[in-house]
Amino acid sequence: MRSLAELRGIPFAYAPFFLLLVVGCGSNPAEVFSEPTVPATKIGTTEAIGNDPASPGQIVITAAEPSPIKVITLQNQGGEMEGHTPRGFRGRGTGLFAGDNLNSRFPDGDGVQLFLTFDLSTVPSGKVVSAILGSENVSVRGMPLKDLGPLRAEEVRYQEFSSDLWNLQPSAGGDTCEFATSAAGPFRCDLSGAVQKSLEDSYSYVQFRLLLDRTGDKDGSQDLVAFFIADSNVNQPGIFELEVVIKADN
Repeated sequence: MRSLAELRGIPFAYAPFFLLLVVGCGSNPAEVFSEPTVPATKIGTTEAIGNDPASPGQIVITAAEPSPIKVITLQNQGGEMEGHTPRGFRGRGTGLFAGDNLNSRFPDGDGVQLFLTFDLSTVPSGKVVSAILGSENVSVRGMPLKDLGPLRAEEVRYQEFSSDLWNLQPSAGGDTCEFATSAAGPFRCDLSGAVQKSLEDSYSYVQFRLLLDRTGDKDGSQDLVAFFIADSNVNQPGIFELEVVIKADN
């Protein structure tokens, strides 16, 4: 009697391998398609893979509409809602500076801080995925980030920019981040919590104060981070940008 391998024209040496294939191709689908233990998702199409509870062993694929993710880039207001104030006494000025010894009339070692405003009227309600504050328009004088510590951005709120902001307290429980730790940059950080809070409060703006960890070092030298496009004493839109990624409600 001829073997199964000989009947199919296959050398006998390969017969065990063939028999293994025959066994592996049984009719029970549960033995062929193992059930996924962790549901999988595909970003963009929101394709979900799971098991059909009514038919164990079968894979069911469902697809939903793409997530309504929107990316909105905002520019700083660039006008009367922005500027700098001293940190040790009442005052205000145009220009966006953080550091010490801004000019010779300041007490040695006294510092300045800057204030920014962004209009949120074009941002829809929803879940803020990220909100990256950044600037490429930076000039560093002296060694502010070495001598005075990192540059921090913190959430604040104010109705108008004035000399009264010199000792403004940050928003209770407000967002904060390290904007820069080196003169080489990058000058950017995520403040999504601040944007989310403004949207939830129906507040028209999101506003930030940028300041270095220490007010000054009293070495008689200027340590300053200045943000401007052409003239350091002119505020204008586009010195800073806020890129908001949001999963909109509709």
